[in-house]
Amino acid sequence: MASKSPPLLRLIQNATKIRDKKGKSKAEYTLQISCHVKPNASARREGVLAVGPETVDIAVAAVPRDGEANTAVSKVFADIFSVSKSDVAVIRGHKSREKTLSINGLDIGGETETDFLEKAKQRLSEAIVDGK
Repeated sequence: MASKSPPLLRLIQNATKIRDKKGKSKAEYTLQISCHVKPNASARREGVLAVGPETVDIAVAAVPRDGEANTAVSKVFADIFSVSKSDVAVIRGHKSREKTLSINGLDIGGETETDFLEKAKQRLSEAIVDGK
């Protein structure tokens, strides 16, 4: 039996809920992204290279040593999704080019989970760099 690859994007509702300024309880979400990292790229090529059906290809200028490439990947995704770097973490594949990243503490507002995932995929597609 062949192993099934993880989905490109996965949205998980956290068990804890946050409260807004009015004291109303809101759900908090975590977005997981499967990606293939190409470290040691030129600085002008740094960023999202392609969004495929199963992974996001991303290039970073950092070398894969002492977690430098993981930190650079986290920074790229933090910039794309307008969150702090501390909200982005590599949760799988620390020493591999195939990684799963987690973006914590997301509020999807009044959108459905499906709509939010579509917008997230669109945001990744718009972030594709032309590093020729």
